[in-house]
Amino acid sequence: SPPLLHSLQNLESSPRVHRAPLLAPHTCVGMSPVRHHHTRGAAVLALRVMVLLASAARGAMAQDVAALGQALGQCRGELEGCFNAEATCRASCSRPTKSSDQVPGDHRAPPWPEGYGNLLRFPFDLSDMKALKDYARELWQPDGTAATLPDGRTERGFEKRAGMRCTSEMVSVHPVGGAGERWSKQLWAEAQDWCVGQANCSGIMLYVGKHTMNCHYWCARPQFCSGPIVGDADLEPSLEWNLFVRSA
Repeated sequence: SPPLLHSLQNLESSPRVHRAPLLAPHTCVGMSPVRHHHTRGAAVLALRVMVLLASAARGAMAQDVAALGQALGQCRGELEGCFNAEATCRASCSRPTKSSDQVPGDHRAPPWPEGYGNLLRFPFDLSDMKALKDYARELWQPDGTAATLPDGRTERGFEKRAGMRCTSEMVSVHPVGGAGERWSKQLWAEAQDWCVGQANCSGIMLYVGKHTMNCHYWCARPQFCSGPIVGDADLEPSLEWNLFVRSA
């Protein structure tokens, strides 16, 4: 170190032999010049050793620092290469980027679908779940509806008269079906069997309208006719009902 080097230079530049008067103030009584000379030589040697050790330590430390810096630079270069390789792979990949890999504002994010924001509404504007289920039950008809029954004569002998009602309705007589029930082929078969079993039953009226509340009460509840259906006087037009006349 600089202080040790300076001390060493001072010792080496000082005279090796001193006169007795000059030594007296700095030495003990009876100390010979020869002994003082050997003492100074040992100090010079010790200082030289310390200078050499300090220089070696500084050199080793400098080498360690240089090696660490070189290793750190190499590590940073390899890490940057990994990042570049990942970016290249993602850019060349054909599959869509996962949403978890995207950040807000990412140009790769797909646009919102048309009409988004209008989807979170109550179906048919019904917030009551029970009412919604009832309405869905009315809409879902695995066997069709009375309106889908074909024209012509049924297997049990009833002839279809579309858009007509009879004038001899059996008021308050509803032996088959009920309000809120679902139309089915079984219900239609039971309605025909009941009418055939009654001597005064001349026809069956089925609701085919589209009014929701009327359908709730009448889509699965047939009405029956009690009088003979011969001419136009026994019929009345209706846009919401179809008449099935029992054959004689």
